[in-house]
Amino acid sequence: MSGQVTYFELPSSDIAATQRFWNSLFGWTFYEGNFPGYSMIQGPEPMGGSPHGDASRHPRIFFAVDDIEAAVARVRELGGTAEDPVTIPSGAYAHCTDDQGVEFSLSQEAGEHA
Repeated sequence: MSGQVTYFELPSSDIAATQRFWNSLFGWTFYEGNFPGYSMIQGPEPMGGSPHGDASRHPRIFFAVDDIEAAVARVRELGGTAEDPVTIPSGAYAHCTDDQGVEFSLSQEAGEHA
């Protein structure tokens, strides 16, 4: 597994306020994502997004893996928790926690593994 940081999310309970803050801080712009209630963030590398109506108070970091199923199994073997992978047009992801409760996510690009 590469573990490369490939994506991040800034949860938002008020998307207008989130856009205002991060645009003023870093000049990032937000635009409508591929589905309602989700904005993409233009400007940073890696790319990011913002789920609307999300009361979480911490950014989410997504790490690249070649095989999402194997990675989820490995997280569980190591004493962490992992949700079952969710498939989206760009690939798949799974929200996880390590063995001390730290949240992170795994992602696999579409076509990376069958």
